[in-house]
Amino acid sequence: AKAAPAAKKAVAKKAAAKPSKAPAKAAKLPAGMAAAKDGKPALYKKAPAKADDLKVIKGVGPGLEGTLNDLGIYTYAQVSDWKAKDIAWVDGNLKFKGRIVRDEWVKQCKSLAKGGGVS
Repeated sequence: AKAAPAAKKAVAKKAAAKPSKAPAKAAKLPAGMAAAKDGKPALYKKAPAKADDLKVIKGVGPGLEGTLNDLGIYTYAQVSDWKAKDIAWVDGNLKFKGRIVRDEWVKQCKSLAKGGGVS
């Protein structure tokens, strides 16, 4: 009966141990892409060698694809990584407010980035 409390103390002591002080490695961005900052998502400075056809995303036509490209958005992987602040920034630069969430761009792009289709 005494072994169980000792085991619990050992587990609790391990859990309370200080986390590693080694800095977390930053994800490596593709060439030509600037890191996210000031509420902006990670954006390309110029078109990458391999851009995705953003018109495959439901709700994106040729005009909207051009606008996204003008903002530095060219790939499904970029869109699939967007968080709420990224969505807010892009949405603020579009004429079609709310389209990103309404048409579930992030969900679609997670599938597209993995080689799947949109549903």
